[in-house]
Amino acid sequence: MEKHHPLYQQLAASLQAAKNRQAHLDTQKNAEEKVHVVGAGATITAGYEQLRNAAEHAEENVLLQRAIRRFYRRLFLLRDRKLAAGSGDELITELTLAGYLANDTVPRSYIDRIGESAAAYFDVYMSLDWRHKRRDAWTLDVLSVEVESMLNSYAKQSAFVEFSYSYFLDYFKQTDTKNIENHDVSVFIATHRALLKTDPARIRWILLQRYSQSPKDFGSFTKTNELIDSLMDADETDRLFRIINRQGATFRILWQMIESEEDLETMLASQDRFLSAYEAQIETTYTAVSKKIKKGIIKSVIFLFITKTLIGILIEIPYDMLVHNEIIWLPLIINLLFPPLYMILLSNTLLLPGRANTEALVDKVEALLYGTSDKAVISTRRRTGTYGWPYRIAYALFILLVVGSAIFGLYSLGFSALHLAIFLMFLSTASFLGFSLSRLVREVEAIDGYQGGVTLIRDFLYMPFVVIGRWISEKYAKINLVAQILDMVIELPLKTILRLVRQWGAFMSDQKDRL
Repeated sequence: MEKHHPLYQQLAASLQAAKNRQAHLDTQKNAEEKVHVVGAGATITAGYEQLRNAAEHAEENVLLQRAIRRFYRRLFLLRDRKLAAGSGDELITELTLAGYLANDTVPRSYIDRIGESAAAYFDVYMSLDWRHKRRDAWTLDVLSVEVESMLNSYAKQSAFVEFSYSYFLDYFKQTDTKNIENHDVSVFIATHRALLKTDPARIRWILLQRYSQSPKDFGSFTKTNELIDSLMDADETDRLFRIINRQGATFRILWQMIESEEDLETMLASQDRFLSAYEAQIETTYTAVSKKIKKGIIKSVIFLFITKTLIGILIEIPYDMLVHNEIIWLPLIINLLFPPLYMILLSNTLLLPGRANTEALVDKVEALLYGTSDKAVISTRRRTGTYGWPYRIAYALFILLVVGSAIFGLYSLGFSALHLAIFLMFLSTASFLGFSLSRLVREVEAIDGYQGGVTLIRDFLYMPFVVIGRWISEKYAKINLVAQILDMVIELPLKTILRLVRQWGAFMSDQKDRL
């Protein structure tokens, strides 16, 4: 790829501009009066949020966004625009009590900005037919990201994405001969997904901002959303994502440096200094991945246990009493304990990359930023989907063999059809969660990892359940029965009662002032 100048200069300039923008915003923010939250229910609210987040099993970077979305989902059900326009103060209070925001950090002017945005998206929400399948995505999702973007800074992230997007856009222009409409937008979406795991809601909001789309212009806003939907679901976007995702380790380590190094834009000018720091960041990232895997295991075990306990109480036990007039304990206990134990066992097969991977990453970033290494930034690999029908038939038979063997073994232990279905559902979910954790290792691999005997046996046995688990997870994410129960049975009355308590406290305080 031809370069008019080393790319480190472009990256350094982008980071410096981002730092200047952030400094200006911080100066404005520090000069303003802050919102101070005094209210009851902080412990209860924070505890519930921990439970709710465990049930949803969401990435940490979207927890605040999801909490904002749930707030407005409850509020929009009341169908009152005045409440939406005046929601800023209550939202900041709730998020502070839940522990998402530190007290006395949000400028009071943000209250009006949040209310203005909420009112604009409320108008779109009410204008769309309630049966519109993208109604929540176009309104609640985007509103939650817009509000979160007021509360958190994404200046560095934007600079990094623009740098990576420019590189991959140039790369694909030279390697792909097809002329596909909106190819640049597909590359942008794929870059966000692959390198930062940006969720669809944030990508949608960024694209709407990128093309100056406002909910106040209903026609243009909805038309642009339809285009974004088509591009997010396009096969071309998925193809680009797979390429960037598999080649993204170099960029991900670079992003970790951008987050952790305050003077990276200065460091980039010294090649030796930067490469030394980059190598140190690789080792730090390996350690962080190890910790994240352990934390992910704990979250997954809690998620499986909570979900399975609720299903056991709501389905298995009533089924046993109705059909067998007694509780069949063996299937109940196996279904409760095996998936978490299986999850822990899978985690022991995850191995971090070695020295060869570290050296490959350093060579690749040197080639990327300084053009002084003969190591290619993007390796030429066999593309997925090139295997013929014999492999597909063998793989399908293999899935039937493994799943069939599991069903036969459990049936011989006295499992009924319902018990079998629940076991396979949770085994597959645990397999997919374990596979998702293995991606954390794969994401920092610049070379193919070593396939040892244990890894091959693991893949042989659990890949069929990963396929099933992915399908279940995709379907479950759309309904998330446990989350729905928590939202309606616990969150709605809990947050309503706490809000009334705070309002009563404010009333009593006002009465004291009048005396």
